[in-house]
Amino acid sequence: MLIVEDTSGAELQATPEGVAQFRAMGLGLTVHWGLPAVMALGGWMRYHQRIPVHEYEKLVEQFNPTRFDAEAWAALVAEIGARAFLITTKHHDGFCMYDTALTEYKVTNTPFGRDPIAELAEACRRRGIQLYFYYSLLDCHHPGYRTNWPAYVEYYQGQVRELCTRYGELGGIVFDGYWPRAEVAPDREHFRPGGAWDLAGTYDLIHALQPKAMVANNHHVLPLKGEDYQVFEQDFPGENAAGFNTTEVGDLPLAAWFIVNYRGWYYFQGEQQVKPADQLAKYVLESAKHKAICWLNVGPTPDGDILAEEAEALRSTSSLLRRRGASIPTDD
Repeated sequence: MLIVEDTSGAELQATPEGVAQFRAMGLGLTVHWGLPAVMALGGWMRYHQRIPVHEYEKLVEQFNPTRFDAEAWAALVAEIGARAFLITTKHHDGFCMYDTALTEYKVTNTPFGRDPIAELAEACRRRGIQLYFYYSLLDCHHPGYRTNWPAYVEYYQGQVRELCTRYGELGGIVFDGYWPRAEVAPDREHFRPGGAWDLAGTYDLIHALQPKAMVANNHHVLPLKGEDYQVFEQDFPGENAAGFNTTEVGDLPLAAWFIVNYRGWYYFQGEQQVKPADQLAKYVLESAKHKAICWLNVGPTPDGDILAEEAEALRSTSSLLRRRGASIPTDD
């Protein structure tokens, strides 16, 4: 039985200016980056390999992306004609890629010691690139997720407040880790939320602090009140070729989200399987035909590099679109 959280109490939405800015985006670049890059086996490797929390935590001591260059990342976004950049601030493992005051499980407690989100925010601002944050509601590290649900909701909403007040104007926030369509199998019981997320309160918090910010939730159902656009993961709107999206298309703006590398959302060591420019260009053009913006995702290395193969594929895609006379399309 499908049970979706009631957000009818949400009172705010993104401003018309924020909606117009989103619709004009056409193309955005996203990155999944964090501790999974260290093991280089994909974002779900902790779950698949049943790694205990105390063992997984040791990756903190190994995360030291000395080659990370926020200016180079932002320059690539601008070079390929993308108008927005999205980065994981916290994934399902609970590790925070910014300098939060609410947990010690964060990037500034690694040998790297810096806040890459702050550096990227500044680099994007200088180039007029909209900054988006990905935030996982699912948290496999915070003890409250399993033992004290109200404390966990207070924690995650506190982090949302931090993200909305520390890094300047945001294009939006994308939530993940809440999947009401998915059955919780016995071996995935730890994914089950302990109660209501208070999404209405969370969405109003964001819109109060960041009036133009576009809020989305990758929950694979129609958008809820307080959300500003509908996300289709690895899919075009309404097609559900991936098998886990809804075929229903709402009346809000749309986004199609695809990976550049068949290896997955995160860095995967070894032989790469980067999609050809023809395929990536098709994602962009078909998204526009569906009246959707297109997110393309890459997975940086533990050293802090965007893979040369992925960067080249993006550059080739941009060149191909321009040769075909198709500037990066929008749904205007």
